[in-house]
Amino acid sequence: MRTIPMKINRNASGKNYKKLILAIYLTISIGILFIDTKFPLVNSILYSLAMVPLAIILGKETSKISDYIGEKKGGLLSATVGNVPELMMGIWSIKYGMVGMAKAGLLGAVITNMLLGLGLAIFCGGIKFKEQKFNKMIARTNFNMLLLAISAIIVIAALNRYSFINKHQMINISGTVAILLISIYILGLVFSLYTHSNFFVLSEEKLDISKSNKRETTKIFITLVCITLLLYFTSEKLIENVNYVVNQYHISQEFIGIILIPLLGAFGENASSIICALNNKIDASLETAIGSSIQITMFVIPILVISSIFMGLEMTLLFSTFEIIMLVLSMAMSYFVFQDGKTYWLEGGILVTTYVVITIAYYYVV
Repeated sequence: MRTIPMKINRNASGKNYKKLILAIYLTISIGILFIDTKFPLVNSILYSLAMVPLAIILGKETSKISDYIGEKKGGLLSATVGNVPELMMGIWSIKYGMVGMAKAGLLGAVITNMLLGLGLAIFCGGIKFKEQKFNKMIARTNFNMLLLAISAIIVIAALNRYSFINKHQMINISGTVAILLISIYILGLVFSLYTHSNFFVLSEEKLDISKSNKRETTKIFITLVCITLLLYFTSEKLIENVNYVVNQYHISQEFIGIILIPLLGAFGENASSIICALNNKIDASLETAIGSSIQITMFVIPILVISSIFMGLEMTLLFSTFEIIMLVLSMAMSYFVFQDGKTYWLEGGILVTTYVVITIAYYYVV
C-alpha cells in the first residue's frame, strides 16, 4: 500500500521536472529576443539558437496532441504551425525586395521537408524500430496533391520558355494559378478530414480517449499558440539580420534562401517528424513532412504571389530549370521510398544523402 503514493510522487515529480525544463527553454528564447548587438552575423546566430528550443517544444507538443485528435489531424496541425515562420519570412523578404530569396527559401523548405526532415525521421525511427508501417492512402493522397503543385510550376516554366508573354501577363497567369492551387488545397482538406475521413483511420486507435482529455488538449493548444507567437517574433528579427549579412558579406540571396532559411523555418516540422517517428507514429511523420510541403506549394507560395500583386511587387510561379529539376528529384526520391507501405532506416539514409548532394550542387550553381 505504501508503494502507490511513491509512484504518484514520482509521476508528479516527473511532470514538475518537465515543466521546469519547459520554463527554462522559454526563458532563454524570450531573453535572446531582447539581445541586439551591433553585429548582424552574431544576431543571426543568436536568433537561430533561440529557435531551436522553441522548435523542440513545438515537436513534443504536436506529438502529444496526435494522441487526442489523430495522427492525420495532428500531422496537419504540426505542418500548419510549422509553416508560419516560412510564411512570415517570405512576406518580410518580399517587403525588403528580396523576391529571389523568398522563392528560393520556400522551394528549399519543400526540399528540406521531403528529404532531410523525412529522411531523419525514417532513419531515427528505423534505428529504434526494425520496421514501421504507414497508411498507404495518406501517402498516395499527399503525393497526388504535391504532384499537382509541381505540375503547375512546370507548366508555368514551359509557358515562359515556348511562348511570348510579358511580365504583366506572367503575373496575371501566376495569380490565376495561385487561386486554383489554394482552391484545390482546401478541397483536399475537405476530402481527407470530412467526406472520406474513413480512409485515414488506420492509425487513429487512440482517438476515442479525446473526450476524457479535453483539458489536456486545451493546454497543448495554448502552448502551441504561445510557441508560434515566439517563433513569429524570433523569425522577424532573424530575417532582418540575415538581410544585413547578405548585403555585408555579398552572399547569394538564393543560396541563403535554399539552405539557411529552410533549415531554421522547417526546424519545427523536422523535430516533430523525428519525435513522432521515435514514438512509432510514422503516419504523423509522413503527414508533417509531406503535408508541410503541400502547404508550402499549394498555399504559402500562392498566398505570397497574391500578396505581392497587391503590394505592387513582381513575384510569380516561375522558377529556374535547375530549381525545378531539384524539386522533381526530391519528390521522386520520397515517392519511391513510400511504395510498399513500410519504412526502414536505410531508406532514411538515402533521403538524407540526396539532400546533401542537392545542397552541394546549389553551392556551386547559384
